[in-house]
Amino acid sequence: MKKTILCHFYNEEYMLPWFLAHHKKIFDHGVMIDYHSTDKSVEIIKKICPSWDIITSKNFNFQADKIDEEVFEIENSIEGWKICLNATEQLIGNYSLLTDKPQQLLIPSIFFVDCDREIEVNYEMPLYNQKTYGFTFENYFIERRARSLHNIYVKYPTYPTRECMGPGRHFNMYNTKELAIFYYGWCPFNRQQLKRKLQIQTQIPEIDRQRGWGSHHITDEKTLTYRLENEFIPKSTNLKEVINYYVTKHKNFSNIL
Repeated sequence: MKKTILCHFYNEEYMLPWFLAHHKKIFDHGVMIDYHSTDKSVEIIKKICPSWDIITSKNFNFQADKIDEEVFEIENSIEGWKICLNATEQLIGNYSLLTDKPQQLLIPSIFFVDCDREIEVNYEMPLYNQKTYGFTFENYFIERRARSLHNIYVKYPTYPTRECMGPGRHFNMYNTKELAIFYYGWCPFNRQQLKRKLQIQTQIPEIDRQRGWGSHHITDEKTLTYRLENEFIPKSTNLKEVINYYVTKHKNFSNIL
């Protein structure tokens, strides 16, 4: 069964090389939704994944419910398996679960944290080989909820619901541990990451600010650094064993896709 990954992006030239290099080995195709980027994001996609589709979003900003509507619309036009991730997320694990059986897999996230900022990263290796600290969904699921990987029709929800309390395509439960999403929104924590995190608030419309949606994006460098050092680093441990568990499955099953 065909496997397609979706990703919406705005000026993600820093994170995209890792995202693309990882997922092009797993998915048959990709649909990249461009929110009017002004950097080299589109060039990078065309270079690393030249056969993937790049479409310009019909939305002009990050109004959360409109983003979700667009993603659900595109997903439901695609046959087979599909998932929409951010450029900071990587699906990894036991891909043999992606059978022809109609189902929806809710995939939990592992939250990576940059506890060794003096160590620089490069594009030659996967991030999980370079940064290994963070915390798992078994301890702090609420910090980064699950994503939906499915081969069935998924109706756009009317919020709030038991499964999904608000826009963002995050689910309040998971139903497998065989796959995980490695989340790198706070790792590496360097000038490039700060730049991308601070730019998001420029795209959040007033209606979302009034509704309190995306409020965590309304921030500054001092606040982000404080959260890293006082909220996330104290929770973090070395996840080498957890990483090895998923990477082993990734290597074992990526060859049979």
